[in-house]
Amino acid sequence: MKVTWNGGVQIEHGDIKVILDSKRNSVSGSAFFISHGHFDHSAAFKIKETRKYSSKETLDIISTFGFQAENCFPIATGKKIRIDSVEVIPHNSGHVLGSLEYEVRTPEGTVLFTGDFNTEATKTMKPAEPVQCDILIVEATFGSPNFVFPPIEKISKEMIEWTKRVIKIGKIPTFQTDPLGNAQEIIKVFNDAGIPVVTHRKVTKMSRIYESYGHKLEYFDAEASEAEEIMRQGGFIYIAPKNLNVSNPNFETALVSGWALLTRRRGFPLSDHADFPRLIEFVEECKPRLVLTSHGGRFNEVLARYIERKMHIRAYPINLIPTRICNSQKRQVQATF
Repeated sequence: MKVTWNGGVQIEHGDIKVILDSKRNSVSGSAFFISHGHFDHSAAFKIKETRKYSSKETLDIISTFGFQAENCFPIATGKKIRIDSVEVIPHNSGHVLGSLEYEVRTPEGTVLFTGDFNTEATKTMKPAEPVQCDILIVEATFGSPNFVFPPIEKISKEMIEWTKRVIKIGKIPTFQTDPLGNAQEIIKVFNDAGIPVVTHRKVTKMSRIYESYGHKLEYFDAEASEAEEIMRQGGFIYIAPKNLNVSNPNFETALVSGWALLTRRRGFPLSDHADFPRLIEFVEECKPRLVLTSHGGRFNEVLARYIERKMHIRAYPINLIPTRICNSQKRQVQATF
């Protein structure tokens, strides 16, 4: 079995090539698997010719981006997909609606690919499931000891307190965040607090998909007539995309993201990713022989170095060198230079 990085994860066994979260549409493979609907993980939907697998929720999400789901097959957690001698088993990753991690079983060993994941239960998601494996390919978005997120309850309380202060001075508390994932968590926080929520149309689109899968969310789309009275009365919050240029002087903005720990602007570190301690705990629970870090930029090396020094498990960024399991009986994991 060979594991390489080619703008995405490639796992090869014999003539079978399984591609996970490809960022390129010019790669060939036996089958493509998409972990979730965020743009940086779902580019493979643009490839029309090959077979693609994802959750039904993810297919619904990407349809709002204009992708035509050709040769796409919905899969459910725990249900095996067999490709000759290779089995792929999806598990919940706890990140956003429909997000999956993939367990890839071959006669030479097992690989677990986390995609983006979160091991903490949130208001909309159950936590990711650890799976024992030979090779763990783990995301390193927050793969630095600097990223330790406070409990969700503490962050929620701080967001509500800030909101009340902003409303008191006559401004509109505006939370800028990812329309998929964090936005729905914010809606739930303020639904529980009894404070009305108005949403940007991109947030509304994602929230309606959540609702279609049984999530109870109460909000008013900013462009709908129902929101007019709420906006006239005041005392509400507004949720907008994090990259939206909000220049209205009536808005008081705050970033909602794990990156809020590093920014100087007002922010709250509510995140749908695992923080550093939870990354380490997940590695321990999976008991891998080798860890490959991915999707973390410069933190790929930081996380890998920590795992090697502190946990005594071989680890390095997945894009550094190809990796093989070259002895099916002893399952010795080797790097190929």
